[in-house]
Amino acid sequence: MMAVLGRYFARSDCARRPALQMRAEFRTLLSAAAMLLVCAVAGPALAGGDRELGEYLSSECVTCHQISGRFDGIPSIVGRDEPELVAALTEYRDKVRDNPVMRAIAAKFNDEEIAALASYFGSIEKQQIERTADRSGDIR
Repeated sequence: MMAVLGRYFARSDCARRPALQMRAEFRTLLSAAAMLLVCAVAGPALAGGDRELGEYLSSECVTCHQISGRFDGIPSIVGRDEPELVAALTEYRDKVRDNPVMRAIAAKFNDEEIAALASYFGSIEKQQIERTADRSGDIR
């Protein structure tokens, strides 16, 4: 982006007028500094989801995915890695994964809500988990 702006200013009247050139460079630097500031402030906040929001949204999830981690044919999502949960819910929402129930549920959530759910379920310590022998470990 900076290279494009540099070529633009080199061809414009700015190249012939030093004061305009300096103003244009200052604006470019100011814009870049503002973008860095936004990334520095917002980045950590967006890195993980809001656990309280995730807990609030989890009521429908725990109807099938038991908080105890007990496995009755439905995969446990308790204690899973956040990126794994985010990927699974996003793929259901975007109809990449094939499960009509999960597609319908995930369709209700935006990216922030998906991150919040992943943060909440990822933070729950696993309790004694009973699983059947055919458990593959994948979120289906």
